[in-house]
Amino acid sequence: MSAIQFKAKAYKPENAAKSNKDLLLLLPQSASDKLPSRGMALVEGTINGTSFKQPLEPNGEGSHLVVLDLKLQKETGIKAGDIAALSIEPSKDWPEPRIPADLKRALDSNKGAINTWKDITPM
Repeated sequence: MSAIQFKAKAYKPENAAKSNKDLLLLLPQSASDKLPSRGMALVEGTINGTSFKQPLEPNGEGSHLVVLDLKLQKETGIKAGDIAALSIEPSKDWPEPRIPADLKRALDSNKGAINTWKDITPM
């Protein structure tokens, strides 16, 4: 699949807590339609030339959102209201979730639980 290229305006969600400093980029519908899932979709690519890899979240209206945490905002130089240039491609290489030590011990001690965990995680 070739890269999906588009521009999106960074914004702070209206209902976000004041402590939440994340910004969002809404994919245009035409870009979202090229993703393999209407649900969460893992992508890799660039934002303003900076490499990134993350799951895109469905926005509940048929499109997807890129979440710009503070680290990614700093790396890309993006602030609320800025227009970002993105180039993304779907990825099948989902990162293994970090499991807290106490949860890992509990999962390891119960074969049924670990099998359920493996069934419900993206990998």
